[in-house]
Amino acid sequence: MSKAMPTKWSGKEIGVTIGYAFLILLCFFAGDCLGFLGPFFWVYGVPIALLIAGIPYFYIAAREQRYGTFTIVGVIFLLYGLLGGSLSNPPYLICTLIGLICPDLVRMAMGYDSFVGTLVSYLVFAIARVGAQINVWVMPEWCHGQAIEEMGEDYADALINNNAGALKCILFLVAVLVAAALGAYIAKAVLRKPLTKYGMLKGAAPVEAPKEA
Repeated sequence: MSKAMPTKWSGKEIGVTIGYAFLILLCFFAGDCLGFLGPFFWVYGVPIALLIAGIPYFYIAAREQRYGTFTIVGVIFLLYGLLGGSLSNPPYLICTLIGLICPDLVRMAMGYDSFVGTLVSYLVFAIARVGAQINVWVMPEWCHGQAIEEMGEDYADALINNNAGALKCILFLVAVLVAAALGAYIAKAVLRKPLTKYGMLKGAAPVEAPKEA
C-alpha cells in the first residue's frame, strides 16, 4: 500500500512539476520536429519521443507522489494545444483530455510509489499523445489538407498513402505502447538512484514526506 502523502502543494513543488512538464512537452515537440525528415518520422516521432520522455515523467512521478501531479502536466499540454490551435480537432482534444485526467487516476488506484503503477500510467499517457497522428486514420481528408498547407502536396500524399489501412494503424499503436514500455525501463536504468531514494524502487527507505508549515 502506498504511504500517505501530503495533499497540499507548496509553490516550489508546483514550480518543479511545471518545469518537468515542460521537459516532457519538449520531448514530444522534438518528436514532432522529426517530421521535417519525412512523413514516416512525423508519424513515428511519437514512439521515438516516448523513449526519452519517460525520464522526466518517472522522475516527477517519484518526486511528487500525490494526486494532481499529472493533472498539472496535462494542463501544460492542453495549453500547448490551445496556443497551437489544435484543440479544435476532436481526436486531438479527446486524447489530450485523456492525458489530463487518466494518469493520476491510474496512479491513485495502483499506488503512487508503485513502479508498475507509474508504468501503466505512462502507457495511458502515451496513447493520449497520439491525437495529431491518429488523424491519419480517423480524419484522413482533414489531415491531408493540413499537411498540404504545412509541407506540400507530395508530403501530404505520401503521409496518407504510406499509412493507409487499419493494419498500419494497429502497428502504429503497438509501436507507441512498446516504445512507452521501453521508455519506462530506460528511465528506471537512468534514474535508479532517485527512484530508490523516493521509494519507487527497492533498496532504500522512502524519503519522509515534507512537513507542512
